[in-house]
Amino acid sequence: MKISYKQALFFGVLAVVINSFTSTFLAMIVKAGMDSSVVTFYRMIGVAAVMIPWSLIQKSNRDNMKEAAPKIWKPFVGYTITKLLGFVLWAEGLRMGASAFSMTTLSNMQPIIIVVFLWLLYREKTSLRSLIGIVVCLAGVTVIGIDNVISFGSPFVLIIIIICCCCFALNNIFGRRARQHLDLAPMIGFSYLFAGIMAGVYAAMQGASFAIPADAIWPLIGVTFGCTLIGQSMSMWVLKYVKNVTMSLIGLLSPFCTAVSAYFMLGEVPEKIVFLGAFIMIIGLVIYQRAENKAKAK
Repeated sequence: MKISYKQALFFGVLAVVINSFTSTFLAMIVKAGMDSSVVTFYRMIGVAAVMIPWSLIQKSNRDNMKEAAPKIWKPFVGYTITKLLGFVLWAEGLRMGASAFSMTTLSNMQPIIIVVFLWLLYREKTSLRSLIGIVVCLAGVTVIGIDNVISFGSPFVLIIIIICCCCFALNNIFGRRARQHLDLAPMIGFSYLFAGIMAGVYAAMQGASFAIPADAIWPLIGVTFGCTLIGQSMSMWVLKYVKNVTMSLIGLLSPFCTAVSAYFMLGEVPEKIVFLGAFIMIIGLVIYQRAENKAKAK
């Protein structure tokens, strides 16, 4: 199906709005008493249950999997493990008391972390203007981090959030490598299946309960099939028609969408200093994205 650029922008914004509910739904689930690894198990198995049959029905996907298998196993394993760790740590950070707004805002650090990992792994360089944007962004992260440390009396929650962002940044890098050879549906379907099995085994070893509390049923459905299946898949699909830079800028709407949903669904009201940190962070990301866009144009 071909769509116009304006239609692609609409779906891009819609994907960001849908994905912005992730932290709010997860906060509701962990408050209901579900273990973080159990939440991840249901979330990943639910998506795999939809994507794997879809992958196997289409002959083109079956042929693609056979052809790609020898080439992508390393990035595929990396993609699977980092996605699993990212999902578990995201839920764990919320369980330990991080606000939905802070989690979503700090997740926007991923472009910055990706730059660092690309330099460490592949020695890819970035421009001076991009580095200025990174410094400004990190200043905003520091402001938000200070508020979280003061609120919880410990930097441990912030450390979990940063590790979570690192996992998602690596997941982005591994995912791009795997997508060079493997179609989207089988990559998501089978990686989520294996990650879900690992999450389930870990939860069982810890003696966690797999029972779903009544208060967690509908937010679990929302985060699994709304945010993870529809929202994230839509974001990847839109990238066929919209540049990465454009989607990254649209993604800056997510913290404020989360603030609205968290206010009405959780009663969360972020402190003024958190909004200040988010504002500084967004300025840094805009500077960085504009610098990267100019560099690519040259």
